[in-house]
Amino acid sequence: MGRNKEHKRKARKTFSIIVDGQTEVWYLQMLKKNEVLPRIDIKPELPKKKKFQDQYKSVIENSNYYDKVIWIIDFDTIVKETREAKKGSKTPLEYFKKYKREIEGYKNIELLVNTPCLEFWILLHFERIGKYFASCSEVEKLLRKSYLKDYEKTEGYFKKRNGDIYQLLKKHQITARKNAEKLGNFEFNNPHKGLAEIYKILDIFEIK
Repeated sequence: MGRNKEHKRKARKTFSIIVDGQTEVWYLQMLKKNEVLPRIDIKPELPKKKKFQDQYKSVIENSNYYDKVIWIIDFDTIVKETREAKKGSKTPLEYFKKYKREIEGYKNIELLVNTPCLEFWILLHFERIGKYFASCSEVEKLLRKSYLKDYEKTEGYFKKRNGDIYQLLKKHQITARKNAEKLGNFEFNNPHKGLAEIYKILDIFEIK
């Protein structure tokens, strides 16, 4: 009995991370590469079907097989798709409200929102800002102007041999975490504020 308990305690926990953009996959791959996570197996996943409803199905399905499922959402995508939705049809924002409520009933699912996108989390490594950016391109423009002049939304940039994106940001990570924590959590009654809930994965993976 004792041996079984010990074996169970040392077993690697499996984490599925569902994202809606390729940049999140690259960032998480570099996190996994650079951090020593002896009892954690991370699987970043960009669903083949990027439709919001399909992402949700992947999250629920994965919750049956993984110890924890983390769903990272860029809020600018929801806003954009809601604007483009056909009149009379259910919008991605309405789906989001529904899914968020349903996910609260799952102990092993964590929903994290970035407003507008991952680049806002990168920006918080360099400055404390709570401004609402209507689009990700606005954040990218500020990043290039003030901090990362060569920033590109490409796999080559994120995985550079002489310093990938995670290595580049690591020395500013404590600052970024504090800045993100102060911005709080996503609220439907106040959706238009800069937000980077992705910082919570650092706590989930016990990264110092």
